[in-house]
Amino acid sequence: MQDNKIGKKELTVRDFFENGHNGRVPNLTVQQLYTQFMTQDTDASGISYGLFNAVVKKLRFETGDSLVPGPHQSTVARPIPANYEAEFQISDEPEIFEIGSMNFPEFKKFTTGTVFDQLMSDHDAEGGVFAGTANIVIGESGVGKSTITLDLLAKIKQVQPEAKVLYISSEMTRNDLYFYYKKMPIIETIPTLLIMDYLLGRFDKTLEKAIKGEYDVILIDSHQDIIVKLKDVLGWKSTKAETWLTNLIIEAADKRGKAIFAIQHMTKGGQYVGSTYLKHATTSMMEIRKDETGRRYAEFTKNRRGGSLVGKRLYYSLVNGEVKWDGDAWRQENVIAELSGQASDRRQQLEGQFNDLFLSVKRPRTDADPTEAEVD
Repeated sequence: MQDNKIGKKELTVRDFFENGHNGRVPNLTVQQLYTQFMTQDTDASGISYGLFNAVVKKLRFETGDSLVPGPHQSTVARPIPANYEAEFQISDEPEIFEIGSMNFPEFKKFTTGTVFDQLMSDHDAEGGVFAGTANIVIGESGVGKSTITLDLLAKIKQVQPEAKVLYISSEMTRNDLYFYYKKMPIIETIPTLLIMDYLLGRFDKTLEKAIKGEYDVILIDSHQDIIVKLKDVLGWKSTKAETWLTNLIIEAADKRGKAIFAIQHMTKGGQYVGSTYLKHATTSMMEIRKDETGRRYAEFTKNRRGGSLVGKRLYYSLVNGEVKWDGDAWRQENVIAELSGQASDRRQQLEGQFNDLFLSVKRPRTDADPTEAEVD
């Protein structure tokens, strides 16, 4: 006789549908349901995506539709078929697939027409901002994070008017934005969403709809402040707020092909503020800093679209309300790096030749080796 005992983890998943969805499995993807499950207040630790997916399949099979059994219903609504174990086995088996069979979003590219494009990507000589990426911008307060990224949106719209850009600010009021615009007239036509306008309602729904909407390039200012508002205004727990927002950004980039820039804060001591999940799950991390002389620059400490550019500084200044990148300094740095690489290659070549010569001197002579007279 088959054992129909349900484990503790499976019961936790079943309770999620019973309490959170009125006893139904909603018409959503398993990934969307799993994200909801992991951000709820109930402890969901130790429950993998594979286990969650298997329970969803069981629930739908048992009831014959999308209904989850209620508290007075039998947990087995139909006879269990012979292949039940094979079809609905709850396990953590990995899903293996061929790369060529994957479905990818359309990887559009957006350019600013400035040397910044070359810092952003090394996939071709032009560079640029690729769709399907989630990019974190960090720096101390007042260093210019918002200035650089707003200028980035404005210049993308100038070069590619068909590109749909969106600025989402969680910190600025309409009065704040007016004075920012007076300082940077270039941002005049950037579509903007002010979260402060929606704090009396479910601003999380407004934010989610905007990020999942029609826009191609989205700037979120800032990641940390939205988390604080989710906690203080909506009463969410810290882990739930951070996981929900990070997953929303990653899903928008990975599944919807958007280019996301999210500003994140640093402490006065230069320490990154945020979870390691955000840091490692995103495509790139760009830091805005000042050097020893006070000059400001942008530098990637991580970039999956421009690995060869990590650690290279691109200096900038604000001139007449626009960011001006120092193209001359950028080219000089690249020339120096290239010459340094050539010198390193040459040094390795000479060291290899010396080692070969040294080993040949130490090696016992054979009949195949030339005699001293032949060498002379």
